[in-house]
Amino acid sequence: MKSVKIIFLILSIILSSCKEKNEANSEQIQMNSELKSKLETILLKDQGIREIIASNGNLSIERKAELLTQMNLSETDIEGEARFELMREIDSINLLEIESIIKEYGYPSKSLVGEPANQAAFYVIQHSNKVDKYLPVIRKATDNGNISKTALALMEDRNLMHKGIEQIYGTQIKGQANKKGEWVYFLWPIKNIDSINIWRKEVGFEQNLEEYLKEMDVDFKLYKINELSDL
Repeated sequence: MKSVKIIFLILSIILSSCKEKNEANSEQIQMNSELKSKLETILLKDQGIREIIASNGNLSIERKAELLTQMNLSETDIEGEARFELMREIDSINLLEIESIIKEYGYPSKSLVGEPANQAAFYVIQHSNKVDKYLPVIRKATDNGNISKTALALMEDRNLMHKGIEQIYGTQIKGQANKKGEWVYFLWPIKNIDSINIWRKEVGFEQNLEEYLKEMDVDFKLYKINELSDL
């Protein structure tokens, strides 16, 4: 259940950024309907397969049928381990598409493709192994008002975690098998516990770290990087 909560909380944080006004970019750009449609399809696939996996078989019949129809999938495509292989395939194809789009347009802005299509590139990069490469693009998109500060914080923390470095905002909860072979979830080590709630508030998180971990049903326990192998 913790993994389901984590996924849907992250989705709600990022999607809520669609409501923010783009005050920094006053340039009027003509909407690109073809690119908008492509990004909407990418976003649907990225989020749809994760909704299926996160539900752990508890999707309503109606919602599952809707997703399968929208994604042009069959029941067989999401049975058992097949759904994980499908997610990896979707992520790989989506990343190639997004890299091509960024190469041609830069980060697709709200004024170019509308909302929530402009969020597709963020999601795909966040779910890839190329976060470090595209972080400068995401930072610039944040400065231009196309990505929220909370979403950027999620990506910054994830990048640090992937590098084995302490996170800043406490957004990343990791799951791994402990020495008993049990799957456990824990807060990835953080850089500065004394300042973390100040930093979280500065980038727009409504919950402090304690409240966030309580909602995620994860113990408030602080680990150092060198302690993780002893879990």
